[in-house]
Amino acid sequence: MKIKGFVAVFIVACGVVFLIWMARTGKEKTLKEAKAFDQTQRDLTIANMSALQGVIVSFIAQEGRTPNNLKELQTIHALIQASLDGWGTAIKYEKVSDENFRLISAGKDRTFGTSDDIIKDY
Repeated sequence: MKIKGFVAVFIVACGVVFLIWMARTGKEKTLKEAKAFDQTQRDLTIANMSALQGVIVSFIAQEGRTPNNLKELQTIHALIQASLDGWGTAIKYEKVSDENFRLISAGKDRTFGTSDDIIKDY
C-alpha cells in the first residue's frame, strides 16, 4: 500500500514538474517570438520610411521644394502601403524647410510623442 501511494505522489510530482517546465519553456519561446515580431515591424517601418524618402526626394527634384504634406505626393505616386508604419499607423510627415523634412512613426504604442517613436530627419 505504501508503494502505491509513493508511486501516485511520484507521478503527480512528475506531472507538476513537467507542466512547470512546459509553461516556462513556452513563455520563453513566446517572448522570443514577440521580440522578433517587434523587430520585423520596426524593420518594415524603416523600409516604408525609406520608400517615402525616395518619393519625396523625387518630388523635390521635380518641384524644387518639399511637399506641403503627403497628400500632395499622392497626385504623383500611389503611397498606400508606404505611408503606414509596421503597426498600421500613418507615418507623420513634417516639412522642415524647402530642402529638409522629417518622417515620424508613432511606434509600437501607436502614440506620437513617446519614447518608442521612430524619427528620421532628411
